[in-house]
Amino acid sequence: MTDLQKAKMKRNIAVIDFLESNIKIIEKDASLFHFYEKLKKDLQTASETLDEILKNNVIQNHDKARLKKEVCTLASTLCEIATKTLTSLGKEGWYSDVKVWYLHFSKANDLVTEQRLRNAYNLLTEKSKDLFPKNISKKQLDELGKLINTFANMPGSSLQKDRISPELTFEFKADLKRTETDILYIFEAADRYKDTHVDFYADLIALCDRPEEEEKTPTTLTVKITDSNTGLPLKNVAGTLDKSEETPISNSDGKLIYKKTKAGRGIASFSKAGYEENVTIIKIKASTANIFDITMNKL
Repeated sequence: MTDLQKAKMKRNIAVIDFLESNIKIIEKDASLFHFYEKLKKDLQTASETLDEILKNNVIQNHDKARLKKEVCTLASTLCEIATKTLTSLGKEGWYSDVKVWYLHFSKANDLVTEQRLRNAYNLLTEKSKDLFPKNISKKQLDELGKLINTFANMPGSSLQKDRISPELTFEFKADLKRTETDILYIFEAADRYKDTHVDFYADLIALCDRPEEEEKTPTTLTVKITDSNTGLPLKNVAGTLDKSEETPISNSDGKLIYKKTKAGRGIASFSKAGYEENVTIIKIKASTANIFDITMNKL
């Protein structure tokens, strides 16, 4: 799944959650309610197709499966506490915004689970003044946020690869295209609310924006070069790296910067008049601002 497809799936989930939490506004609007229901149905179809693709092409990550259980359990526990607390304070609107049971979070593909977890985390954060510190601690909420991010960034899938089926990429694209049409009609129907329900209209329009391809974090390399005897930065050191076509020169701070490199083990060499050439192997991590320290010896 591409970054853009992932962004569209997340957008669809967010639109459904938002409309569900504002169901009283749209339930008598036949057109908007129809496409809300249709979007739910089409998204479910796309999710099922995606599940099949993941089962066929992604080997199960058992660590991710265990983490999914842990983070979903924590989210469910905190949401149950919040529901009881907010209800006792007369703030029953919580029920329209979040479902608290464990299976709501866990019994879905990883993408849907992530979005539901983030939705719960955001709502808990919004209600933190009513929850801290007696009912839910800041530490617990921070831990939930940390686990969600770890789960989202962990490679592989929590799903079990248990059978082989034909390639479903084309079918998934078609399913996703149907949700795009649903979003377009919802976007048009929302125009009727721009004067009567200003906040609802603004929030829905923001969610319906078509996501652009998420910009990937670039892989960069900064090398700090110093004199091995004095420890002072070395200026005008020339660098070459087999993972990049750039040929930077170190600045007055001794920093030599590659703005774009390939990830992996690379051979780097650094040269400056009056100094021994330094040739070293550097391990470059993908989508990260890599930083290394290099010393050079005088001749």
